[in-house]
Amino acid sequence: MSDPETTTPAVVKRIGRYEVVHPLGQGGMGRVLLARDTVLGRLVALKLVREDLGLPPEQRLELFDRMRHEARAAATLSHPNMVTLHDMGEEPSVGLYLVFEYIDGPTLRDRLHDGVMDPRDLARLARQLGDALATAHAAGVIHRDVKPENVLIAATGAKLADFGIARLPDSTLTRVGVVLGTPAYAAPESLATGEFGPESDQFSFASTLYEAVTGVRAFPGSDTLHVAARIATQDVAPVEPTTAFDARAVNAVFARAHSKDPKKRFASCRELGEALASALERRPSLPPPIDGPQSVTRSSISLVPRSTLRAQNIAAGAAAIVILGLLVLGRRGADEGDGASLKQVSSSFANAIATHAPARRDPPARPTPRQDAGVAREPDAALLAAPHASSLEDAARAADDAGAATP
Repeated sequence: MSDPETTTPAVVKRIGRYEVVHPLGQGGMGRVLLARDTVLGRLVALKLVREDLGLPPEQRLELFDRMRHEARAAATLSHPNMVTLHDMGEEPSVGLYLVFEYIDGPTLRDRLHDGVMDPRDLARLARQLGDALATAHAAGVIHRDVKPENVLIAATGAKLADFGIARLPDSTLTRVGVVLGTPAYAAPESLATGEFGPESDQFSFASTLYEAVTGVRAFPGSDTLHVAARIATQDVAPVEPTTAFDARAVNAVFARAHSKDPKKRFASCRELGEALASALERRPSLPPPIDGPQSVTRSSISLVPRSTLRAQNIAAGAAAIVILGLLVLGRRGADEGDGASLKQVSSSFANAIATHAPARRDPPARPTPRQDAGVAREPDAALLAAPHASSLEDAARAADDAGAATP
């Protein structure tokens, strides 16, 4: 609502039995005053038609007729998540007025100024408002202006407000060009033909919930025509992945509720509210990657070339060969000098690299047998067998067997 101090005319001190305390705000069609019921001693919210609209007399009278009709319909509604209509009256100074329950709490719009709500609170709000709208629709009442400004956050839960000013389908005022409601949240069929019903309320409800989830409008724009064009031709942007809830399920709910074809939306606002609440309460099966060096994803691993992975294993394999070679030669070192042992280890190391190197296409040449301390044998064969052993003990036994088989 706009700033009441700068945009509303001078406020009268008393309307019927209600003493005006101060303005609360105003919207496109009406303004709201905080007042005190002098009979029951409670605070109430008075809603009036704005006197600065400049409506022709016949349209103003028709609007009053619609308000009376809607007030009688709203009086039949009883729901813990609807703002209750207490009374209706008429005064020469202000015309027709409606008296509503006063909710001491912020609107959803005010709450979103502090950031998006916790998913658990959002789930509760979706269920409460969806059930309230479905109850109103079952009674034949169409809200026609569901938006964050008309959702009040009370201590007992969310409250849907503003059922009071001309919210019946097929209004003559709408057909002559006065669109009642806020275009930024209106359904495409309402903007195109002036048709309102449970399905159009659902579209507005979905846009309100989308803003509560993301913090941005479902169909942003700088002017009414731009917004109307977006609503008619574009889909809502998908909700970004998060670890807080299942974004894919949430996007599926919003895509259906924002369908351009009213028949493809949910069967009721209650069903929409329950579907979104369930999606908000569901944790994603695979959380999104975390930015930074600590982030590891399956896709990032699969992008590493196989040759790179083989090269990364060479150093570890070669080191294991050296260690096993030292163990084997140490066990035979009684009759072999240190120089011979180092030569054998060096030769084994080179052979291991040649065997495992990915860039080499031809098989490495077999090392030439040599005489060491009068014994003809191939120590590298035992060492190269070590990487295929299941343990250090198996590698040592493999080296012993290779040495025993040598003449």
